[in-house]
Amino acid sequence: MLKRSVAATVALTTLAAVGLAVPSSAAPPGTAGAPGVGDTIWPQLGNGGYDVVDQRLDLRFAKGLAKYTATTTLTARATQNLSSFDLDLLGPTVTGVRVDGIPAAWKSTPQGELVITPTKSVRKHLRFVVRVDVRNDVSEVSENSVLPPGLVRYEGFVQALNQPSGARKILAVSDHPAQKAPATFTITAPSELNSIANGKLIGTTKSGGMTTRVFRERPKIAPELMQIGVGPFSVLHRKGPHGLPLRYAVPTAQLGAIEPQLKSFDESVRYLEKLLGRFPGSEAGSYITPLGGELETQGLTMMTASAMTKEGFERNGTAGVVLHEVAHEWFGNSVSPRRWSDLWLNEGHAVFYERLFAEGKYGADLVDGMRSDYENRGNEILAQGPIAAPDPSKWTGHLTDIRPYGDAQYSGGSLALFALRQEVGVPTFEAIERAWVHRYANSTAGTEDYIRLASAVAHRALGPLLRSWLYGKTLPAMPGYPDWKVGPKS
Repeated sequence: MLKRSVAATVALTTLAAVGLAVPSSAAPPGTAGAPGVGDTIWPQLGNGGYDVVDQRLDLRFAKGLAKYTATTTLTARATQNLSSFDLDLLGPTVTGVRVDGIPAAWKSTPQGELVITPTKSVRKHLRFVVRVDVRNDVSEVSENSVLPPGLVRYEGFVQALNQPSGARKILAVSDHPAQKAPATFTITAPSELNSIANGKLIGTTKSGGMTTRVFRERPKIAPELMQIGVGPFSVLHRKGPHGLPLRYAVPTAQLGAIEPQLKSFDESVRYLEKLLGRFPGSEAGSYITPLGGELETQGLTMMTASAMTKEGFERNGTAGVVLHEVAHEWFGNSVSPRRWSDLWLNEGHAVFYERLFAEGKYGADLVDGMRSDYENRGNEILAQGPIAAPDPSKWTGHLTDIRPYGDAQYSGGSLALFALRQEVGVPTFEAIERAWVHRYANSTAGTEDYIRLASAVAHRALGPLLRSWLYGKTLPAMPGYPDWKVGPKS
């Protein structure tokens, strides 16, 4: 048997170091990547064995918008030697799979895993490209129906409802915030309609009655924050603070009624920048549809058309809702939860800043609101488990699709933040918040990261206080307000 020369060994090592393919004879046998990232709330979401580096998502809609075909092209870096790996996909029909341009074997599971086996194992540390083609229907919904996750169609508009696990029902992705990456969206639709997605419009072409628009979102984006819109809307462009691009997709038939209220997005950005620092994304704005559903899709907040009229603002307090959703650009979009149990870092912050905003704008006393939640809703808030350790079994029926969204993450999270503010004082609390959104910008972070950072900024151990709030089965005493008492269980 011939021995490999030292020079040959060095050459192979050099190839691997610079990210180039090593001959298959040199690659050790691989193992299957895990079907999830280890999330306790959504065990089947995300995937092990690789990190997503870039996402290209192409959707082509048929006339009438009832059907579409789609292509996912993910660039990933293997974190182990991979004999096979998974993507998340539940519902669409697969029509082809390729890895590095070569057809690959695949199988779909009822749990929403697309298991892909390339012709050769993928070596650890190397990049690879996987392409998955699918076809599917667009679910038509009514105003009062239980809305399914994924793409939906209502009154001639298509929109995406991805939180927390709807992206996998549109096309193949690694559907977990921990695997977010920059994305390019290509949408082809009938030319009489408009289309929109997260990111800047970088190209438009027309052919045979169809128009293709390409959007590029350079900041990392989690699949649950993706938005895909098609319909009879107009796109308005404005400038926000320091030239920040503001973009609004508004139903053309309601443009006159909605346009005056769009300034609320600019106002929300300016308000939050004073507290948190510069807007973290590349642009802000909204996709407004008849169905809507107030959702923090990154750089393109989903809003309901009726709520965005003058009457809707007065009736629904929409200015506060806009502020809540814009707050997510810092909390949830830029700093995304590492695991779904960290959702309070998204929703608790959004509720807290919405209430702080309402105090200045409407005179709604922040302390009164917090006391009401504590005393009147304390038992209800923790009915589905601790704030940062929700029990997934508490979500049943159609609510299973939205776990862990619940009172603990919204009102409970805001109470925990208020308790921290009471304990350390307003200046230190504001310093913690600014440090948080700066330190973990365009990244992911979790509850223990927040506790460590808060303690470091405050120069004191805040773990006992915060853990008592975030992991306790009852609400602790509120600092500064020992007379607050949780009411009896109903």
